Parts: sequence; structure tokens; C-alpha cells
Amino acid sequence: MKRSAGLLAFLLLLLGGGAASAQSRVTATGTAAILSGDAARARDRAVEAALRTAVEQVIGTLVDSETLVQNNQLLADRIYTQTRGYVSNYSILSENADRDSNIYTVQVEAEVREGSLADDLGGLGLLLRRMKMPRVAVVLKNDDGTVAAFVQKVLREKGFLLVETPDEAGGAGFWSMDQGAQSDLLRRYGAEVAILGAASGGAGGSVRGSNLTSYQASVNLKAVKADTREILATASGHGTSVHVGEAGYQEAARQAATVAGGDLVRQITSQWARESSSSRALLLDIDGVTPERAAEVAARLEREARGVQEAILRSSEGARATLHVSMQGDASDLAQEIRKLWPRAKVTSQSANRLTVAF
Repeated sequence: MKRSAGLLAFLLLLLGGGAASAQSRVTATGTAAILSGDAARARDRAVEAALRTAVEQVIGTLVDSETLVQNNQLLADRIYTQTRGYVSNYSILSENADRDSNIYTVQVEAEVREGSLADDLGGLGLLLRRMKMPRVAVVLKNDDGTVAAFVQKVLREKGFLLVETPDEAGGAGFWSMDQGAQSDLLRRYGAEVAILGAASGGAGGSVRGSNLTSYQASVNLKAVKADTREILATASGHGTSVHVGEAGYQEAARQAATVAGGDLVRQITSQWARESSSSRALLLDIDGVTPERAAEVAARLEREARGVQEAILRSSEGARATLHVSMQGDASDLAQEIRKLWPRAKVTSQSANRLTVAF
């Protein structure tokens, strides 16, 4: 049963499409005072209180408690004031008007739009804090820097931390590498998420009877976890403009980058929301083990490690094995569990989603 649940969680992590429509079903209770004998009005307020509690419960799965406390007023102003917008449907499970205490109590089952909530939390930067502020590098093929600059602007406005890309990134040698080598290069310069892609466009024909020129620009983007090479999101955008000079291409590039960058951010935050509330895919590299020993490690992690839903032996060659681990937590949490189970094991390398351990 545990393996089946872990497999399901892993499959959900891989499903990027439809993330924005993800929903969570929760049960919540709300109360309100019955004033001047008006039970109907108290009932309405109790329902609103229950729905707010439902939204708060979902937020609690997406954002850590310390961040919630530090940003309580911000959440109250920007999220809790529009509770109804995050609830797609609800039903009343029970209700009671206590005339002795003059309290109306309602219990509801609500479907909360987790994707929409994640988008707005992402806009406030709260999901980024939950994911420990991953740093991002943007590299685009066939781009003079114009489109990349606009993509970076979208990311920066959403609170992402950007790293300067190395000189060798973006050249012919970089694009002749496979995706893994590209990610490794950017990771050496501090990037934890690599946004790779290609841009195209330029001047089209002249507008008849004027000195205007039509311009167009297109961009395709792919966000990849630099340490595990897992694809987080893909997006594309297109822009057009008519202008007398090169400013026309600038406007077309801005449109394309804004569309693609905005879509990419929404997908990334939805993916991170799912990872925060359920589990995330980690890679565990183990040195000094036989294939049989690696299989034993995987089995014990499943049985005894807190938060581990599934551990699968992905490959084994020589004295090194790689496990795929589905876990509620990141690589630092996995390292802590490994130290508990194997006190002599030594962590030799660690990033957000990947861990290397010597046995």
C-alpha cells in the first residue's frame, strides 16, 4: 500500500499540465455569535468563518508556520479578504444554533482551489521562502540578450533570485551539450533552477503607405531543476509590434517574454505547491554499496524513514547506486533520516533535491 501511494504521488509530481486547477478537499468548522436573536445572519457568518478556516488549512500545507506568523497581516490583507474566490464548492456537513451560549456552529466540506492559492502565494513570495529561495539562471539560444532580459524581469518581479550566467553559457559550445551538462555547468555557478530555451524573431515587412515596420518575437522556455535535471515547467510566448524603428522588436520581445515568463512562473509555483503539500522527487546517490546492499537501503528507507513514501533503486554500477526517493521534505530532511538509520554514513554532497552519501 505504501509503495502504491508513493508511486501515485510521484506520478502527480510529473503531471505539469492542469496544475493551476489543482484542488484540495478539506473539512473545517466556523462559529459566529447570534446577535439579537438573528440566527440566519449568524449562520452566514459561521459559514464564512468555516470557509476562511478551510483556506487557512490549505495555506498551512503550502507555507511553513514561521512564514505564516511573519506575514500574517499580509495574508489577512491579500488572501483572507477574498476567501470565497479560492473556494470552488462547499457543502454543509452539520450546523447547530446553541441558544444557551448564543453561538452558531457550522461544519463544512470545502473544495479549495490550491492552484489559484499557490499562484497568489507565489506572487507574495511566500512559496519561494518555503522552497528556500532557489536561485535561477536564464540562458536562451539565438538571443542577443533582449528576450532573456525581459524574462529575467518577470522572474525578478515575482521575487525570484537570479544568478549571472557564465560567459560560456549561451555560446555554440553550450548548446552542443546535452541538457544534463548544461544544468551541471549552471549549477557550478550557483543556479538551482535553469531556465533554458530559444528566441526568434525580427523585422518583417513594411506597412504599406507608411514608414512603419512590423516586428515579431517568439520564445520557448523550459525550467529544469539543475541538480536532478527534472523538468519543472515549459512555456512559450509570441509578440508582435508595429513601429518606426528597432523599438518595435523590443516591444514584441517584451510581449513574448511576459506571456512565456508568466506562464512558466505559474507552473513552477503550482509544482512547488504540490511538493510542499505532498511530496517531492529526490535523488540519492550512494557510494560504497553493491546492488544488493543498495536495494536493502531502499527497502529500509521505505519502512523506517520518516516522510519517505517510496524509494526505488534507479541504477547501480560498480560501487555507486542511485535511488529515486519520493519524500515529504527536501534533501536535508533525507540526510537527517539517513544519519538516524545509518550513523556511520557520511554525507559528501548535498543540494536541494539531491544527496550523495558514502556508506
